[in-house]
Amino acid sequence: MTVPIAYDVTRLFLGPLSRTPRGIDRVDFALAARLFRHSSQPCVGVMPTLQGMRVFSPHAVRRGLVRLQQLWAERRSIDDDALWQGLVLALRGESRHGDEVVPPPPFTHWQRARRMGSLISATGITLGASAKRHVPERAVYVNVGHISLAMPYYLRWLDARPDVTPVFMLHDVIPLDTPEYVSPSSARHHATMVASTARHAAGLLVTTATAQQTVTEALARFGRNDIMTLAQPLPVPRVFDTPATPDPALAGVKYFVICGAIEPRKNHALLFDVWRGLSADMGEAAPHLVIIGSPGWRSAEILGQLHDSPALRGRVHVVSGLSSPSLKRLLAGAIGLLMPSHAEGFGLPLIEAARLGVPVMASDIPAHREVVDSQALLLDPRDPRAWDAAIRHWARGDRPRVHPRPVQHAVDEREAYFNAVQEFLKRCAARRQAELAPRGYVSGTRRPAAALSEPALPTAAAPAVSARIDPL
Repeated sequence: MTVPIAYDVTRLFLGPLSRTPRGIDRVDFALAARLFRHSSQPCVGVMPTLQGMRVFSPHAVRRGLVRLQQLWAERRSIDDDALWQGLVLALRGESRHGDEVVPPPPFTHWQRARRMGSLISATGITLGASAKRHVPERAVYVNVGHISLAMPYYLRWLDARPDVTPVFMLHDVIPLDTPEYVSPSSARHHATMVASTARHAAGLLVTTATAQQTVTEALARFGRNDIMTLAQPLPVPRVFDTPATPDPALAGVKYFVICGAIEPRKNHALLFDVWRGLSADMGEAAPHLVIIGSPGWRSAEILGQLHDSPALRGRVHVVSGLSSPSLKRLLAGAIGLLMPSHAEGFGLPLIEAARLGVPVMASDIPAHREVVDSQALLLDPRDPRAWDAAIRHWARGDRPRVHPRPVQHAVDEREAYFNAVQEFLKRCAARRQAELAPRGYVSGTRRPAAALSEPALPTAAAPAVSARIDPL
């Protein structure tokens, strides 16, 4: 059975506003690239605009994906990554800026406008067509990027198109279960997303059984316990398929890495306590801590501790906007990856580190227990003494030996993920059509299918795509 796909590209359209993609951006891009490049299924893009939810041709989406991966510059050489070079100098104690890793300045309004204009131009500049009228009959509407779920107005077209099967991805409901770790606005937005899912979803994509349990419990509070759900771990990005080589310039430099948004949920405070003790006891021999992540809620308060504590200066470094190839090289030379999060729905950095053979020390929480293997060290995120002892132990050279996973295993794993998702979309569509058949619904009417014809989707003339989409 061939099922048309209407893929929500809202988050990808906003991608140029960031120098590098976040975890959710990578997932969104990877699935879009798979569907629009590799799939035999007919696909269109869907996105909210001032004119409502609009549909865009697969030609426009493919060109947009090609341009977006160029703007993100994930394929640039590490030698051309100024941020990486600055980090190396800081770890060696040779930075012109003292102990600080100076990130590139934020985009100006003009730079943002130019990047967005570049993406729009690459798509062929089209206004699209009404989603209510032009989404293909019996399509599956796939929303992985979340953004539209927080804007219920833009989902109203689904009420007029019961033939369309909505399938959403929810990574977790952490903002609802532990609101103390997120901003009030994030909690409100997440509540709206769950409500939108409860109202419209026929299918649900999640990353772990842990996330499935918490998400389905949240949806049950809205009276929905009938949504088909697929719990499938996210695949590791392609850049982690090949072996990693530590940077020779960092030979002899001991450091740990923590990767993720800088926010209270990630529990940086615990590591700061540990590093104060390490600096006091070991001085210049103390290992470094490299924090990789974008500033999040209360990040200024968290990072303010670095400026207020002389013991942390020169030992703790913060980098935002590091490319995936640079992150891979950083992990390759690290003593280990640290992830003391209070709550997670998955934990992709743990899988990426394990793929490279880098030891993992993480919080002992349900999601981590599900995704890591027996070689990872899991500790109570509320017990700084345990973390201090383990970090000292590893810093002395007594860390576990972890073997990188075979490349073919990563390829097979990724293929299995995309195949499982596509088969799930087909099952969701089949169930929806079976439910609607007795009522004679097609494209939001009670007319028989033979009385309706699929409208032609307006497309803009544009030159052929000269570059290919490389999934991240």
